[in-house]
Amino acid sequence: MLIGITGMPGAGKGAIYKVAKKLNIPIISMGDVVRHETIKRGLELNPKNVGDTAIWLREKYGKEAIAVACLNYINEKLKDEEIIIIEGLRSLYEADYLRKHRPLIIIAIHASPKTRFERLKSRGREDDPRDIRDFIERDLRELNFGIGECIALADFMVVNENKDYDTFLKELEGIVKKVIENKERFKEQIQYRS
Repeated sequence: MLIGITGMPGAGKGAIYKVAKKLNIPIISMGDVVRHETIKRGLELNPKNVGDTAIWLREKYGKEAIAVACLNYINEKLKDEEIIIIEGLRSLYEADYLRKHRPLIIIAIHASPKTRFERLKSRGREDDPRDIRDFIERDLRELNFGIGECIALADFMVVNENKDYDTFLKELEGIVKKVIENKERFKEQIQYRS
C-alpha cells in the first residue's frame, strides 16, 4: 500500500519524514526525483531550473512521469515493503498511475499562502523562491500540474496553520497510524473506487 502526501510548497509535507522514521516506513520524495533529474541535466539547482525540469519530464514522459520514476524505484529497491510513503504527489495523473499498480491513500497538508511563503523564505533550499514573484510563479506551476485537484480529492486533510509543530506532527502521525491499522479496509474501499 502507498500513502501519498500532497500539498502546496511550504505547507509542511516534509514533516512526514519524522513520522515515517518513527513508524519505520520507507519514504520516497517526488521532489528529490525532480532535483536529481535537474542535476543529471547539468543544471544548477534553482527555482527556474527545477521547475523547467519538472515540466520537461512531464512533456517527455507524460503527466504521470514522476510517478513512473517513483514506482520504478519502488519495484527495484522496496518491492517487499508492505507500506511506502510517497512525499510530494502533485496530480491526479500521478495518483491514478500509482493506483493502477498499488492501493493508494492520499493525505493532504494545507497552509495559507502567507504562511507558506514565510516558511519557504526561511527554509533556504536552493530551489525555494527568493521573492514573492518566484513564489507565485511556483504556486501557479504546481496548480497547472493539477495539485489543486489532488488536494481537493485527498482521503485525509491536515491543516498546518496556527498550531504548534508538535501538535501538527501528532495529528499527521495519527492519520498515518489510522491508515496502517485499517489498511485492509482501505484497500477494499480503494478497489471499489477504481
